[in-house]
Parts: sequence; C-alpha cells; structure tokens
Amino acid sequence: MNQVLSILNITISFGINKAVNNFSVELNQGDFLALLGANGSGKTTILRSIIGFIKPTGGRITLFGTPATTRTYKEMRKRIGYVPQTAHVDFRMPISVEEVVSIGRYGKLGMGKRLSPHDKDLIQKSMKDAGILHLSQRPIGHLSGGERQKVQIARALCQNPDLLLLDEPTANLDLGAQSELIDLLEKIYEHKRMSILIVMHDLQNLPRKCNRSIIISEGSKVFDGKLKDTFNIENLSYIYGPNTHLVLRSLSNSME
Repeated sequence: MNQVLSILNITISFGINKAVNNFSVELNQGDFLALLGANGSGKTTILRSIIGFIKPTGGRITLFGTPATTRTYKEMRKRIGYVPQTAHVDFRMPISVEEVVSIGRYGKLGMGKRLSPHDKDLIQKSMKDAGILHLSQRPIGHLSGGERQKVQIARALCQNPDLLLLDEPTANLDLGAQSELIDLLEKIYEHKRMSILIVMHDLQNLPRKCNRSIIISEGSKVFDGKLKDTFNIENLSYIYGPNTHLVLRSLSNSME
C-alpha cells in the first residue's frame, strides 16, 4: 500500500514552549485518521506542519515518498486539500460560491493561469460532491455556517487531492449542521477513497468511517489504535479531564 504521509519524531517549539514533542505517524493511501485531543493539545500545530505552514524544530516529514522541504512543498501542496478551522475568505466580498471554490483550482494550477474546460468541470463536480451545486451563484455572504463550511470543502476537493486535511470542520456549527457535515465527509470518503486526516476534539461528531484514531495530550501521542478502542475512560480522560464519565455515558447512549 502506498504511503501518503510519514511523520518521524517531530518536535515543534515556540520559543521555550514545546507545542509538539517527538510525534510520529504514518498514513497510507485510503486511510481515514482522526487526530484527537483537547483544545491546545497540539493538533492544529501538527496539521499546519504537514501543510508546511510551520517548520518543525526537529524530526522529519515525508509526503508522497518525498522529504518535505522548502523546495519540495510547492509541488506537494498541489496534492493536498486543506480545510482550516477558520476560513480565509472575507464573506463580505461580493463574490459567488463558484468563484470561491475556483480559488482551489488556481491553487493547483498557479495564479494567472486560465481555467480549461477540464478545470471548470472539476469545479462543478466538487460543488456537487459537497452538496452545494444549487448554491453556485449565491453570494458567499448569504450562506449559513454549514453551507460556508461545505464551500471550503468543495474548494479543497477541486484540487483533486490525494490527501485531505480538515481542522475541526464542525466547530461553531449547530447540531444539525454538524451531523450533516460529518455525513458528507463519510460520503466523500466512500466515493473517492482519498486519504483523510481530520482533527477533532468533540467525539460526538467523530466520523464512523475513521479506521484509526490518535490521541494527543500536551503535544505527545498517548494513544494510537482502532477507533473502537478509543472510547474508554483512560483515553477519554486525556481529552475531557474531570468530565470524562459524563462524556463516556453520552457517547455510549449515542452509539446504541
């Protein structure tokens, strides 16, 4: 099986503060991995190091079999779809959903390039896959929170990525929108079988298609295993602390 991502013993420090400590993980083609942890545990920092926005102070990252360096990241990013926790879009701008999604295609081609008929077809297909084709001409300022997040997913998909990275995609959404978005991600995974790494802290919304989970606490990996083995008091205590028993009971009820 082809290896998409390898992280070997990375450490990430900001001044004297160590945000990530000796973290390793491998992701193969078709894997769906959940990176779990409390807020501030280092999850987003790891994700941003994969995309090349943060440089580790130690260790090594390999993407698609090639060591990740300043020189190689330009081409590697074309194979990665990234959905950040906060959209880098000004929703007051008078532009349509389709125009925002198209930005993802320019990320693959390079700014200044003209979109080919193939590119335009991919943009349409990405909006369809994200369930927003009917919104293509709607101004982005006239969307709900869930619809805006689907736009970000469509923008990532139109790069036709081999690896999809999502940072807390259900954050700040109402319960209905959260459930709808997770269902969408599971359908995308079933259809495309791309490698997915999703950062989450709310296990109520964890996609059941995940075949593996990692829990990180204070920058260090404390669990790495199958999703079904995640839900016990010891593991969940790293995420929920004194509220673990309440969360475990709620999770048990939701799975019945």
